[in-house]
Amino acid sequence: MKIILLSLLIELILTYNAGSAVSYAKKYCNNYNRSYNSYKGRGGDCANFVCQCLKAGGLDLSGCGYKDDKGMLINCADLRSCLSRKGWKSKTGKPNGFKAGYPFFNGNQHAMIAIGVSGNTITYAGHTTDTCGSTTTNQNYVYYYL
Repeated sequence: MKIILLSLLIELILTYNAGSAVSYAKKYCNNYNRSYNSYKGRGGDCANFVCQCLKAGGLDLSGCGYKDDKGMLINCADLRSCLSRKGWKSKTGKPNGFKAGYPFFNGNQHAMIAIGVSGNTITYAGHTTDTCGSTTTNQNYVYYYL
């Protein structure tokens, strides 16, 4: 069992391109990729947007809960569950190894993706309220990392 989990983690690390996720986040943080649905005004678009970023980075979303007709997870709880299933670790407070291209959450209420990390300061992008380049040092968020 440990060998299988280790193999999955190594495969995830080798296939996930955080830089591609960051590029996507920067391109679409203030607008919407028309290839996907927007949930702005319908409960929020944050998980959908972060999911798009992670997919652009190469995250395989197969086997991950309910997805919309475009293949995106649309709520934070499903996205967090998917990340855990795919081998991502989580920690409240920014962990060592957290970097740009990694997602973080304000509980199950709001998803964001880091587009820059410098010390304890994280620059991030998100949707629902379009955010591109805001910063936080909040240690109460739940951070996901490889």
